[in-house]
Amino acid sequence: MVQGVCGDAVRAARDELRSSQGENMSALRGGLVALVAVGILAAPAMALDLGDAAPPLKVEKWVKGGPIDLKNGKDKSIYLIEFWATWCGPCRASIPHLTELQKKYKDKGLVVIGVSVDNEKTRDNVKPFVDDMGDKMGYAVALDQKEDGTSTAYMKPFELDGIPSAFLVDKAGKLVWLGQGYPLVGVEEAIDQILAGKYDLKAAQQAEKTRRAEAGKRRQLMEKIQKYFELVSESEKPEGADKLGREVFAALGKDAMLLNEFSWEILTGEEIKYRDLKLALDVGKAAYDACEGKEAAIVDTYARALFDNGNVKDAIEYQKKAVQLAGDSPEMKKELEATLNKYEDAAKNKK
Repeated sequence: MVQGVCGDAVRAARDELRSSQGENMSALRGGLVALVAVGILAAPAMALDLGDAAPPLKVEKWVKGGPIDLKNGKDKSIYLIEFWATWCGPCRASIPHLTELQKKYKDKGLVVIGVSVDNEKTRDNVKPFVDDMGDKMGYAVALDQKEDGTSTAYMKPFELDGIPSAFLVDKAGKLVWLGQGYPLVGVEEAIDQILAGKYDLKAAQQAEKTRRAEAGKRRQLMEKIQKYFELVSESEKPEGADKLGREVFAALGKDAMLLNEFSWEILTGEEIKYRDLKLALDVGKAAYDACEGKEAAIVDTYARALFDNGNVKDAIEYQKKAVQLAGDSPEMKKELEATLNKYEDAAKNKK
């Protein structure tokens, strides 16, 4: 979906905010709905748990290093498999850490593999990107199959909805650890424990059971969000939309990122026929409170909600704050200032 008033720099900041909180790095602005639309959050089609044999690597081609067959590493290698994309900021930020891990544990049998999930628009960018990185990307890299590839085999059963996502495969060829986001919290500790033969698989399985239960709740929420946007896109007076919108709002709790996404989509979704501006304002204010007014992208959304609800004076006030929060990002600041100018012009014309 198109972001609307704000351009690339602001959209990138919104995406970075989403990614830093473990969300899907594969969608642009409006990813809250897109995740459901592309089926990432659908119920898993196959069973796979920690402790099970790792699925084979089904890739289109090896861009660097390889080919690698996990079976050949039995009893001698452990594998760290990360799913990433060239357009994903947190994925790019993780590259130096993965390179460092490969260097540190190479002699102990670690093999790091980056599997690109770049889409049709960016698949051709993968090899030039990897070539340009050179030794800075010091591990094997593959381009995933377009359909039913490695990412599907690994991520879908675990209901993982974002990148970077990573898995550890032990010397017995078993999946024993998974992690998301940047940085990959706990990966080095897990590697050390696996190498020392002290890894607690049962504890990891219990933690994964808890995480998956939360993922199930999240999937239900996303399905409810999808239903809401279907309703408001079908009619100018959709029955039940007001009630459902408020239910979604309540279910989002204090998750600043998701609140922000929900508010922004209501404000800017191109296909929406029934735009509940009061709901967008309430949700935007909740997102603002949840982040304590410290995220430029969220403050920008709240200012937009104020403006669209006719409160131009307060919209200007909060947009000024968003500009200040842009800090050292000149492109983002420029775009936020352009929005501020729009609000100020509206205020002048209103007099």
